[in-house]
Amino acid sequence: MRPVEQEGPVDLVIDPPRAVGPLRIGMPFDEAVELLRSLDGYRSPSPGHKSSPGFAHYESELTISLGPDRDGRVKAVDLYRPERDVTVLFGDIAVFDTPADEVIRRLSDITRLEVEGDGTHVVAPDLLLALARPFRSDSAEEHEGWYFESVLVAAPGYYDS
Repeated sequence: MRPVEQEGPVDLVIDPPRAVGPLRIGMPFDEAVELLRSLDGYRSPSPGHKSSPGFAHYESELTISLGPDRDGRVKAVDLYRPERDVTVLFGDIAVFDTPADEVIRRLSDITRLEVEGDGTHVVAPDLLLALARPFRSDSAEEHEGWYFESVLVAAPGYYDS
């Protein structure tokens, strides 16, 4: 996403395990929170409503959530599906606009995947990338289950117990 002064549709590139757009894994958490607020389409919380630090909503309906580590740095970035104006890309894969089964197929061509729940949760552990959808649907009437609803990019060690 771009700074506030630019308008129109944008691409947000995920580059696991390094970055999501301008947000870098390992950057100071406070700096990342300020960066979230400077991104195109940021919506401030309504008066009287408080937002958790590292949680931001945008006019596109995109939501970004940052997870901090113990040292005050960004450990993970979670993106929740935008409704319009933002395309989230991993390489040439539009992760929220491409049917989830196709995303799984294309990712499996380039990396090892752990697929759970009939494709509702997919982790690419070598990339530190995870995708989720609430359920899998083959129904023409139930589009919600066709697409991923969230994607997570994490720091090395995120999945270690």
